[in-house]
Amino acid sequence: MVEKAFDGLEFQSFNLCVACSGGLDSTVLLEALIPLGFEPLILHINYQLRGEESEKDEAFVRALAQKYQLEIEVVRCPKELTKGKGINLQEAARKFRHELFREFIQRSSANRILLAHHRDDQIETFFLQLLRGAGTFGLGGIHRERNGIIRPFLELSKSDLNQFAREHGITWREDASNRENDYKRNQFRNILIPQMLESNPDLIDSVQLIQQAFRTTQLEIQQYLNPKLETWEKQAQISFDEWTKLTIEQQITCCNHFRWPFWTIERIQELKDAQLSSKIDKSPIFRTKEGFSWNPNFTEIMKWEFKREEVEFLPGNFNKWEIYLDQKKCNGPILPDFAHSTDKISPIGVKGSIAVFKLLKDSGIPEQWRNSYPIFRSGNEIIWIPGISVSERHIADSSTSLIIKLSKV
Repeated sequence: MVEKAFDGLEFQSFNLCVACSGGLDSTVLLEALIPLGFEPLILHINYQLRGEESEKDEAFVRALAQKYQLEIEVVRCPKELTKGKGINLQEAARKFRHELFREFIQRSSANRILLAHHRDDQIETFFLQLLRGAGTFGLGGIHRERNGIIRPFLELSKSDLNQFAREHGITWREDASNRENDYKRNQFRNILIPQMLESNPDLIDSVQLIQQAFRTTQLEIQQYLNPKLETWEKQAQISFDEWTKLTIEQQITCCNHFRWPFWTIERIQELKDAQLSSKIDKSPIFRTKEGFSWNPNFTEIMKWEFKREEVEFLPGNFNKWEIYLDQKKCNGPILPDFAHSTDKISPIGVKGSIAVFKLLKDSGIPEQWRNSYPIFRSGNEIIWIPGISVSERHIADSSTSLIIKLSKV
């Protein structure tokens, strides 16, 4: 049964990465792929939560990689992300690993992450979402293929994987915390679902039927919204009139599409009702005359890198993503920084100076993000706002003896 789980999945054209904890599920996933001729990258996340046991898990997965001569990436989750007052351990760990998955998928359009979720996980997820009062999207459960993540084992049970492992002599690491009932998922796994199955042996089939109905509804919502999402993505704005006509499930779909947190829905309503304020917390949304807008590139802006070098000649054409400076005209070291509300710059072709925040506003940078936009200073003066403006006072010319080039990598 395990071998047939890969039927219909066109893996040949993908760069595969298996997220492997060393436990039964992910170890079987890796071991089942190898005989098929695949050489996936292994990703192991060490959450550093179980002391020596976490280190043994990592060593086990490293040994697997060495055994099959596979490339491996081991990432250690910073302890401050999962430990501390008020931190939801499971949610923090989930966010950390899904950010790693997203980064890998974004490296190449051919990249795919393989996860070993199975039918038991699917059933547990349904009851957890039901307990939380979830709607269509929560009760639809886990998707087999979505956003670059593939889960081949969703139709298999935990016992199917266990049987495969024993038949093929596969060893794995046991996580003792799976037997502890401090978490709701473990309570459903170890106590509640077994009790319900005693009363109704057909429970799993019923839940799967319900989940399929919800996923069908999700697909209908997505198909209805696709043309609108394409338009809104190009415009980077939505009118309040358009937004309020959407159902809550359609608004959730928008949040998923644009990678906004779900609390953005509530904040958009607050923004609509506001009379003066144009911003809402640290959300990606800001108010416009008729609705709200966002800067779709800001996540990338926060990751920009820059290069400094000395060059001998000026280029034939200039652009705002690189600047050529005269070292003698600079009043101090050239240093990267972030914009401040009192900063001004003297742009090329403009008499006098202009507030940096005004230029950022005119370029579509939301108010709540303007003090996080990268700029370069020399002494107390702003010499460059990458992609937006260059200071005329500091640029090199044909007489410059030492030309400093700054450019976005």
